[in-house]
Amino acid sequence: MSYVVMARAWRPQNFDTVVGQEHIVRTLKNAITANRISHAYLFTGPRGVGKTTTARLLAKAVNCLAPEAGEPCNHCARCEEITSGAATDVIEIDGASNGLVDDARELREKVKYAPVSCRYKVLIIDEVHMMSNAAFNALLKTLEEPPAHTIFILATTESHKIPATIVSRCQRFDFRRIPLKEIVERLEAMTRAENIQADDEALRVVARGADGSLRDAQSLLDQIIAFSGNRITASDAVAVLGLVDIQVFMALVDALAEHAAPRALALVEQLVNAGADLRQFMKDWVDYWRNLVVTRVLGEKAGETLNLAASEMAEVSRQAQLFSLEELTGLAKIVAGTDEELRRTQHPRLLLELLLVRLCAAQRVVSLEALWRQLKNLEARVTALPEKTAAGGEAAFSAVVPAAEKNERENPRPAPGVFSETTAEPDGGLNLTLAEPETSAGDEPEPAGEPVLAADSLEEAAPATPLDRAKAVWPEVLTALGLQNRRVQALLKDVTLSAAEPGWIEVTCLSPYHLTGLEKEESRKVVEAALE
Repeated sequence: MSYVVMARAWRPQNFDTVVGQEHIVRTLKNAITANRISHAYLFTGPRGVGKTTTARLLAKAVNCLAPEAGEPCNHCARCEEITSGAATDVIEIDGASNGLVDDARELREKVKYAPVSCRYKVLIIDEVHMMSNAAFNALLKTLEEPPAHTIFILATTESHKIPATIVSRCQRFDFRRIPLKEIVERLEAMTRAENIQADDEALRVVARGADGSLRDAQSLLDQIIAFSGNRITASDAVAVLGLVDIQVFMALVDALAEHAAPRALALVEQLVNAGADLRQFMKDWVDYWRNLVVTRVLGEKAGETLNLAASEMAEVSRQAQLFSLEELTGLAKIVAGTDEELRRTQHPRLLLELLLVRLCAAQRVVSLEALWRQLKNLEARVTALPEKTAAGGEAAFSAVVPAAEKNERENPRPAPGVFSETTAEPDGGLNLTLAEPETSAGDEPEPAGEPVLAADSLEEAAPATPLDRAKAVWPEVLTALGLQNRRVQALLKDVTLSAAEPGWIEVTCLSPYHLTGLEKEESRKVVEAALE
């Protein structure tokens, strides 16, 4: 006898062996047991998840001479005929090649006749969405008032293309994508029965390549067995399927974390020389970034969701700690966006290399919490600066900037945390203040006499002015604003820091447009939120 491929040899012969579709199996078994069989069913779902197989099992179960709890016995004459494909009352047709109106009319004539040997005449129409509208209309009347001895089973991967009038006359069952864990378990059972030694990682590679389709997984396993013989390893699976080893993804992430652009480009060179499909590589790499984000969020519980091998999970957990959650989500978003571009470009290698150079050059993201701590530390150091440089306290500072202090007394600062309500000065200046803790009257320093340090000595003691320190952290302030409101960030990118003192800063706008935008209440609230 000729060889039968594993996808056919291991086709389920009863409902209990159908993988990953328990909600459908239970419903059909209960309906058969209670004799509540519908005249029309619609099976929809991804390819290779069991739609046609379940349709054949249903045809066998309703015609079985000795059913057991809704299951076919597989021993009676009717079961054997249907299993071998010799039953004249079970008709399978392809909607793509029989989708014309004449085909539908011919089918309508066939169902009028009673079954020859079975209890029901079952018509299984695969890829029914390929039928024309005229064919659907010709079939509609039969579906609405079918003969008592006829059951229609329509199978499709694109249910949205089927007219609503057809769908409304059927019981609809949505088949789900089969989880990776269940595919691996099924492959393990198959390899044990076939006396084939297979690594767990090899079966996981096959299952991931099948993308939720058990039939595809069985076909891929058949192909790998032909290559490797009775001993299958993960490297064999990767080589045969043309996939990229997960170690390459890990090496790329390490290169990004270390800002090693030459190493990242060298890995791309290896991929190209190995003949890897860069578009498929990007698709798989996006999935790997998802693994990193999920691991960063869930921690130790991520293994229950990702279904990775223990060694792979340990490495993913290590790499997830190389970045903050903000950095991971930002990088993953950039990679996912490039994946969309890569599908349309004629130069996938260039686009991938540009992406890697961009990611390697990316600056580390500072969280709002860390930025606020830096600002508070800066404010505290600036406030304490006069106390460190002069025993006279406030008087020492006045020796250096008497004009600023005089201006402060004559023109009090605006309230902390808000923009000044006054109009802009002729040079376009605008005061922006930072919220500072309230102090009681008793905490204010007592007036001091003459300064005890000369101005030259004070300049040598002071490491930096408040304005210098404000300019140092200003890029981080803009980064924080960009996470909340890019419009306000854009307005502040073109301003100049002109002055700073403990608790407030002054910026100079280059145009009335920027000044007007920053004076809006919405802009003020965004800046206050970023600074708080």
